[in-house]
Amino acid sequence: MSHRSLLASIDFGTTGVRVLIVDSEGNTLGTGACSVKILPTSAGTSEQTLDDFWDALLVAWQDAVEKARISTKNILAVGVSHQRCTFALADQDGKPISNLIVWMDRRGIPYLQQVHDLIGLKKYYEITGLPIYYISSLSKILWFRHQAEELFRATSHIWPIANFIFARMGVLDAPIDDATGSFYGLMDTRQRSWANNLTDDLDLDINKLPELVHPASVVGKLTDRTASEAFGLLLGTPLVIGGGDQQCAALGSGMIRVGQSIINLGTATALMAAVSEPVRDPNYTIPCVCHAAPGLWEMEGHTQASGIILQRFRDEFAQHEARVASQLDEDIYDYLMHFASLSTPGAAGLLLLPMFNGSTAPVNDPYSSGVLIGLRLSHTRNDILRAILEGICMENRWIIESMIQSGAAVNDIYITGGASKSDFWNQLQANILKRPITRLQTSNAALIGAAICAGLGIGIFSTIEEGLDRYHRTGTRYLPKEQTAVAYDQLYAEFIQTYTTLRNSEVFKNLRSIGENQVP
Repeated sequence: MSHRSLLASIDFGTTGVRVLIVDSEGNTLGTGACSVKILPTSAGTSEQTLDDFWDALLVAWQDAVEKARISTKNILAVGVSHQRCTFALADQDGKPISNLIVWMDRRGIPYLQQVHDLIGLKKYYEITGLPIYYISSLSKILWFRHQAEELFRATSHIWPIANFIFARMGVLDAPIDDATGSFYGLMDTRQRSWANNLTDDLDLDINKLPELVHPASVVGKLTDRTASEAFGLLLGTPLVIGGGDQQCAALGSGMIRVGQSIINLGTATALMAAVSEPVRDPNYTIPCVCHAAPGLWEMEGHTQASGIILQRFRDEFAQHEARVASQLDEDIYDYLMHFASLSTPGAAGLLLLPMFNGSTAPVNDPYSSGVLIGLRLSHTRNDILRAILEGICMENRWIIESMIQSGAAVNDIYITGGASKSDFWNQLQANILKRPITRLQTSNAALIGAAICAGLGIGIFSTIEEGLDRYHRTGTRYLPKEQTAVAYDQLYAEFIQTYTTLRNSEVFKNLRSIGENQVP
């Protein structure tokens, strides 16, 4: 290893900026982070400023450098990962003329019907691999097209965060990777190109969209002297685009072969599976988009509430235990897992539907709600806790089995995220999914993925596999227990039947209406 074989990666997430500095042998030298707030704007909108991200990057960068204790002049390349669907408008000189419109922004919802009317769900999904939903960039772009016409006419570029950062570093009009481009909602993900027929049908100028390249491409070199001094990087340092944060996290987690999948279990859950070709969900719901790994696509489904349900249980029903855990410097979630383990498989006949914040996969229904059904006087708090864990696993199984029905192979499952620390819950996942689960020891998966892309882009690594050999770490492997299979198969069937019956009855929608119209 030469004394200059150092790489840096940056992740521009929804809540802030993270930085990682590694060497080419797989050693983490330094990390840094700085939060970025979402602006308090009108109801239903979510915006962030590019200046806030730049300032946060400087803070996070300095934090990582100080911990690494290295000369930044020895950093060979910088790789970037960023949130998908989020964009800002830029003029012909590459100057921003809007704030960043964050993926969760709902202003474009009224224009989803226009996509249905002009293109149709089946055709749109076949082309893009996305459902018609407000998460992708498209609905927000259509809002600007119709509600801010003068501003949209002045727009020459519709860029993600990374392009504005690259511009400040001296790379004007950088291309974007096709993994990020997939979530614009205007790409033919089968061909990895912009879909002219979609932009024509929706009366959008395709020239406003950036050039597409593959992940791990060098998009330019650092040429801005002010930025060079701020980061301590040499002029000419290559800048490499990695991909969207979830795709980079999948790469950094080792999901680079058909049959491999990831469960990222946190506040909500992201489930992803690598596929060799763009497969399509017959229900037109589960996204299948370009992967950050070369030559692959990936299916991904998302729950809208997972760990957050346990957090709410902790806050409402385990306050005493939380105080005791805090006093003893112990983790309250270890207590909750122990309590859940005292119940039996099937939680003594309790079933939880964890759709507390709606559903996007495998059913797209924003009105879905959480349900705890089967309560009897004999049930205990331990049973309720176990039902929560099992219900979250059931939803994960439903998404994975929907992916399999669409044509994805799911053989090896890696699990990561804050909630993956629990051996009990990981074993429960293996039992309910009926597949082996391997816990990852790799932290900062999106940053690892972006660092591998940086090394690949400049030739330090000749293949993705070589990069993963340096940085990928696995831990405990959990095998499904056959003795629970019958009970969980029966519970899973009841899970789907219960949800389907309640959704078809429109009780979710009716109850939400009552709640929203309640007089204080």
